[in-house]
Amino acid sequence: MSQSRPDTAFRNKRHPSKDLSAPHLRALRKELLLVRADVERVELAQATFELRQAVTHFSWLRFVIPGFGGVRVGRGPKASVLNAGTIGALLKQYPLISSIASLLLAKPLRATVFASAKPALKWGGIALGAWEAFRIWQQMKNESAAASAAAAASATVQSAAAQTESM
Repeated sequence: MSQSRPDTAFRNKRHPSKDLSAPHLRALRKELLLVRADVERVELAQATFELRQAVTHFSWLRFVIPGFGGVRVGRGPKASVLNAGTIGALLKQYPLISSIASLLLAKPLRATVFASAKPALKWGGIALGAWEAFRIWQQMKNESAAASAAAAASATVQSAAAQTESM
């Protein structure tokens, strides 16, 4: 069976983009970018939803992340919702609490806390190691004392048995 037409007979001779003018190409690119942005926006919303579902057991996140699903304070339909927005309102109402919170979260205080925690952890680790070594030494000493006491008791029993046999 011979082919009467070559394989390229039904193909376009020119690239299809050559048929479009420059404004049409720009409009087509713009539409593609808009569609891509919409798709990425939907994917981001889906990923955010999945993340919220994955971390719902972290109840403290409800206070930190605004709109995460605040904690209801009180009972009934008029119960107030406590979330980051209401916490912010409370901090504005009571500036002393805001000052204390910012002092606790400030970098100089964190630096001093971490600077004082490093030697405490180091010396605590050394003390723990020394305590464990002391406990192991005591166990070894008690085991050797028990073994020597058992050997002495068996020697006493053997000498007592020897004396009863000689009588």
